Parts: sequence; structure tokens; C-alpha cells
Amino acid sequence: MTEIAPSPPTTPRPGRRRRVAAVAGTVGVVAVIGAGGWAWQDWLAQGPQASEVLPADTLAYVGLDLDPPGGQKIGAYRTLKRFPSIAKHLGLNSQDDLRGSLLDRVTAESGCDLRYDDLADWAGDRAALALVPRDGTGVPEPVAVVQVDDPDEARSGLDKAVANCGDEVGYALGDDWAVLARTDEVARAVVADGGRARLGDDADFQELTSAAGETGVLTLYAAPEAGQALLDAVEEEPFLSLLLTMPFGLSSSDPVDLLMAFTTFASVGTDFEEDLEEGLEVGSEDGFEDGMSPEERRLWKRMDDLDKLSAAEQEQLMDEMDAFYADQPGSGGVAGDDDLALPEDELPELPEFDDDQFMEDFSIPIPDAVRDRLAGFTGLGGVARFDDGALELEIVADPLLTGPADRYDGTDALAAISGLPDDAALAFGGGFAEGWAEQAITDGPMAFGGKPEKLLAGFEKATGLTPEDLEDLGGDTVAFVAGPGFEDAFDFDGVSGDAPIAARITGDVAKIEAALEKVRAAMGGADFLPSVRAGDAVVVGADRAFVERVAKASGTLGDSERFAKAVPDADRALTITYADFDQGDWTAQLDDGDLAPADLAPLDTVGMTLSDAGERQRIVLRLTFDD
Repeated sequence: MTEIAPSPPTTPRPGRRRRVAAVAGTVGVVAVIGAGGWAWQDWLAQGPQASEVLPADTLAYVGLDLDPPGGQKIGAYRTLKRFPSIAKHLGLNSQDDLRGSLLDRVTAESGCDLRYDDLADWAGDRAALALVPRDGTGVPEPVAVVQVDDPDEARSGLDKAVANCGDEVGYALGDDWAVLARTDEVARAVVADGGRARLGDDADFQELTSAAGETGVLTLYAAPEAGQALLDAVEEEPFLSLLLTMPFGLSSSDPVDLLMAFTTFASVGTDFEEDLEEGLEVGSEDGFEDGMSPEERRLWKRMDDLDKLSAAEQEQLMDEMDAFYADQPGSGGVAGDDDLALPEDELPELPEFDDDQFMEDFSIPIPDAVRDRLAGFTGLGGVARFDDGALELEIVADPLLTGPADRYDGTDALAAISGLPDDAALAFGGGFAEGWAEQAITDGPMAFGGKPEKLLAGFEKATGLTPEDLEDLGGDTVAFVAGPGFEDAFDFDGVSGDAPIAARITGDVAKIEAALEKVRAAMGGADFLPSVRAGDAVVVGADRAFVERVAKASGTLGDSERFAKAVPDADRALTITYADFDQGDWTAQLDDGDLAPADLAPLDTVGMTLSDAGERQRIVLRLTFDD
């Protein structure tokens, strides 16, 4: 790839935060899109395709072709028209309206109030958002690219459009393209670098985007160098480390990760109680240097059980806390009336909050394993297309972005999930790899770089299971299912005992049941997690009636045409995720105020398969619609 000399360092400006936010947002799109963590409007806002003008060392690229082959433009328009609120919000009365709405969202990322009306006389059908390595700061530059039909009109229009933008945006014109960037200098450098070596000709770009199958309306790309670039960006902006300590890709849709998060919270609660009893500081190996006094420990221990006290006992305890911390107003945990009544000039002086300094100082340790995987990142290529009336997103990516690479193996997912009831609202299935459990505990979604030995000890304390026991419990394959009405079982107090949620586990039935007994002993007693045998499987869940219905299902997903349409090529899948929008009212939970019931009605099913693709993995996400 072409080496590009960095431009001279620039003095930080107020717009720097916006640039960093744009970098974080673009990196986030590449990192989570494999998990299906996108919405219609976000998908539309990603921008068109323009690899002709961008330099070969572009780190990340999200492009949209508004005139793709095979009538996909018509497919996109017809699909969006199914959703009344979205069509109204985007002003979709014609395919030209779709073009304008999309370009509005691309140019919105430029940092200036550019609108489609400013571009209509000269803009073509393609555009893109990208990250390019510039200025030597370690934080890549976000740029927007728009196709140009008329260069003279483009220059005149852009001069007028950016005249009132100050130093928020600059532009440069290349052959048939306009590049919008932080400054004119950055935009000109992008055009010049692209003239020497183009992204479209880069071997990595061609390999990864071709691996994702037929062309479509959307193209995604992350260069192999993007992993190291993200590590470098963290050195410049420490708060970006939060991105690297959260689970990537499929972790967010894998029920195993949800269970790991739950048990991590449980183990933290157990540790906290013990630390209080011993006078130790939570998270410290050595504890307080001075320690709490016995009286202070007793007070905080009683505070831990505050919700179990009567109103009178709670009031008495708060009075005792206030008395103990009499020289520290409000330190008893709640500000008393006397504290609130203090004259303004007697209130304790609070230090001035410097939000810039806070963001600079805020960081989370990045585990060595994550650093190694980012340094060895092998890239991502993706395409979204309309296929046989469905919207399909196909991605080939480094396992870092697709989920826990060592958790599942084989091609058992279809066999695991096929036996679930055909009225499943949500379902997930896969076959476990040997030795998966310890990594799930120590590298789970809430581990945050904690010490493995402490995480393992906390997990066993909370669940009664060692990693070996957890592997026994998981069996050879596992399939999770949520039935109609599952959404009503969740509230602020947790999950109700009659929740229609279960897991079907195949393998050594005796070992599965022995591990279950350990969980019951540690967490809930003999009636906790009822289970029944079903041939070579054990079905376990929250509600016995639902468990028995899953075990004796007459109609299964394996016999469902709708399931087959959602996951048409699932025979070699490592994992399968499936959702049926017509089972129950759970889709109402997706309504964030912008969507109406009529917008959800056209949705039928969504399926996602994960399979091996050599050193990378392949995700196919397929959204189907009612006829």
C-alpha cells in the first residue's frame, strides 16, 4: 500500500471532538454491523460507494450505490415504502426523493449544514463515508465523497454552500468526485493520494468486498490496518478504549454472553458483600490502608439490606448515617433537610468539572488478548442487497468482529435449532467447541480486563460451576428459544418464574443434569430451573409448562418454510439466530417513538447465520417481509 507522508500538525480546534466522535461512530458501524445492531434509518445514512477517488490506504469505507444493477434501486424504494413513518420521515414520494434523503444524510456528516438542495444540480448517484489516515495524530480523518455530474456546477455550488461554514468543512474536486473533509487541505490530500493509488484497485479491498458476494446497494470495508489504527487512536483519545472492552459482533446477540453478563453481576455482588464484611475496598487486593472502623462497617452492612427494613427502621438508619458523617454533609448516602437548607455561601465548594480533561483521563485497560487480535486484524468486506424480496447483508470478516471465534465449531447449528417449536419468537443455536467455557467466563461481555483467576472464582461462587461443569452443562449443542409473550416476563425485578424461555441441550444427559443440580444448589433450590429429558436432549427453562411444551413440540422450525426462507443456506452454519416478528407482541418493544405499528407490520422474519470462511468468518443476515 502507498505510504502517505503526514501533513503538518495542526492546533486543536473546537471541532476536534466532532472529528473524534465521527471516527468513533464509523468504527462502531464496522464493529457491530455483524451483530445486526442497525436500524433502517442508520442503514440509509451510511452513504454511497466511491472507491475510485479514495486512497488505497483508506482504513474504513461505507458506500451506497443508488443505481445498482438488477433493479435493486427499485427494490430499495419499494421496500421502504412498506414503512409509512419512515417513508414520510424521508419524504419518499418518488425514487428521486430517496436519492435526496440519502445524500442529505451523507453530507450531514461533513460538519456543516449542507442539504441535498445544495447538491441537486450536480450530485450523482453514488457517495461514501470513509476514514483515511491523515495528519499524524493517531486519529484518522473522516471524509465524505459525493459523485459529481457537472464539475462547474459542483464548484459553484460548494463554494456557496460552505461559505458560511467557517473552519467546519473544506472540499476538493477530483475526477467526477467531490471530497468533503475537515479542511480544504485534507480534502486535496485525499484527492492527490487517491490519484496515486486508488482504494478500488487495492488487493485487500478487492478480495474482501468480492468475498461478500454479488454487488448491491451498500458496500462495507475495513482494511487489515484498521485494527492497529484503532489501537493508535486510543493512545490519542483514551475514551475510545471503551469500544475495545465491550463485546464485538455476535456477542451482543448470543444468549451465552447474556448469561455471562448476569453471572458477572451476581459475582460482583457477592464480592462486594464479602469486602464489606472484611473491611476491604472493592476491586483492591490489599484493601483499605486505614480500613473502616467496626461501627462504620456495621452501618454500611445495614445499608446493604435497606430495602428489607421498615420505614421507621430506614429513617433511623439514615439518622445514624448522618450523625456518623456529621462533618461531611450528605455523606450518609442521602442529603438531609439541613444540608439542603444551607445558605449558598456555606455549601461545600465543588471542584470545577473539566469535560475535556475527563475525556482525556477516562480509559479502561485493554486486555492483551484484544490488543493482539487488533494488531493481527485481517479486515472486513460486506455487501447489502435485495434478493428475492428480502434484504440481505453478507459480511466476511475477521473473527474479532463476528463474535467469539473459539466458542462454536462444526456445522451443528441447524440440527440444534431445528427441533425448537415453530412458533418461536426468538431462537439461537450452535455446537460448542472443546474448551469454550473458560474463555466465556474470563473474556465475557462484563469482564472489562479483570484478572482471570478472580473472574473464575467469582463465577463459581455465583453459580456453583467450574469451567468444566459449565462445559458439561452446555453439552454438545445448545438451542435457546423464547416463545410468544416472553416480553411480558421481564420487569425491573428480573424475570418472572413463568417466562416462556428455555434451552434445549444435547449431549451427555447425565452430565448435563449433574451440572444443573449444582446451579440449583448455588442459586435457587430444588424448584429452580425445571428440566425434562427429550431423547438425547435436556430441556431446561424458567417455567415447567413451557419446558414440557418445547420438549414435546409437534411442529418445529425444521419443518417451517418461513424459517427456511430466513436462513436458506444454513447447512454449514456455526450458529443460527432467528426471529419471527409475527409471534406475540414483542416487536412493540422496538418502538422508540419514531415507529408506528404500521411500520412493524410488514416485517416477517429475520435470520442470521455464521459460518467459517478460511481465516475469516461469514455472516449472512436476511430480513424477509410479509407478502
